[in-house]
Amino acid sequence: MLGYRPIFSGFLILADLIFMNELFMIVGFALAAYAVVANDSIQTLGTFLSSNAKRPWWFLWIWVSGILALTILIGWSLNDGDPAFGRLGAEGKNIPFPNDYGGVFTWVFVLPPLVLVIFTRIGIPVSTSLLVLTAFKGLVVAQQGKDGKEALGLFKSMMEKSLFGYLIAFVLGLAVFFLVISVFERRFMKDSDEVKSNPGKHWVYFQWCSTGFLWWMWLVQDLANIFAYLPRQIEFVWILVAVVGMVLLQGYLIFQRGGKIQRVVLAKTNTVDVRSATFIDLLYGVVLLLFYKDIFGFWPDKLPMSTTWVFLGMLAGREIGIALRLRHRGKKHVARLVLMDAGKAFAGSLVAVGLAFALPYLITAVPKEKQEEVKRERPAAELRVRSDDW
Repeated sequence: MLGYRPIFSGFLILADLIFMNELFMIVGFALAAYAVVANDSIQTLGTFLSSNAKRPWWFLWIWVSGILALTILIGWSLNDGDPAFGRLGAEGKNIPFPNDYGGVFTWVFVLPPLVLVIFTRIGIPVSTSLLVLTAFKGLVVAQQGKDGKEALGLFKSMMEKSLFGYLIAFVLGLAVFFLVISVFERRFMKDSDEVKSNPGKHWVYFQWCSTGFLWWMWLVQDLANIFAYLPRQIEFVWILVAVVGMVLLQGYLIFQRGGKIQRVVLAKTNTVDVRSATFIDLLYGVVLLLFYKDIFGFWPDKLPMSTTWVFLGMLAGREIGIALRLRHRGKKHVARLVLMDAGKAFAGSLVAVGLAFALPYLITAVPKEKQEEVKRERPAAELRVRSDDW
């Protein structure tokens, strides 16, 4: 009997490692889902929630969650089981799944989304793409025994694309709201509270459609921040579990009317008016569409970016454009709003770089022999899966 004890003990250790790997993977996914839904999605749905504050929360939840579920399932179907729309596999900037090279999830992988949750509770509009994906990449390359410069290279490319997105959104927001929409905003601001709360059914329909379009565009960009913690090809059962979990989180967020991040939206001019919110959502969605199609061609195809910076750039351009035309707010007040938002986003970016530098010191590299063994086994396993499909 004594001869079997080492074998039995080894089996228990292996089972424990497998369990902890799965546990930390699920916890990381859950925290990332909560943080992304509570932080970034408010930048998309904030004006929708503020301008529909008098409607039942569950009514808004049905619309938002329906689009969420449909987008995830379409992405999963069209991309061979990858609901992240290929954003984790950008050429030269890919973010591998730990199990694919023989790595495992440890408690360290839980830290990036945990930090993001803390930022969300404080009310700081930090970029989830820059924080979660940069830190995750840093941990992955550390497990692979590679140079941490790969993670910093990913951050650099994403930051450049995000700042360019800020610039594009700022210029479009400034031009459109200064030259065209400020005329409507002047009239909207003079309307009575009764007119603002009941602008007409056509405005309500238009806003719900523009929000649906924006929500879809945002999900395509930011689902990668959540699904980085799951295999790059997910089975249908698990994608349903993920959808149900995210729908419930979305319901909690809408029930809370957005939480503290909503203050960023409410601080801006006339965002509670359905008509103003419609223009904001539509312009924001158009900018995200431009980057979804990668029409600029400066970065690898499907490289992730920060929608937070696009959101802040569009709001900044809008706020300055309306202020220049209507002169309803002083220059110092507008400048303070713009710089405060940008300062918070920069602080979040610094945290992302700090995590990418610090967390790899807490990770143990996977032996090269094990990585090579996994590489040899993967083609055979994938061949068996394809054979089973037939």
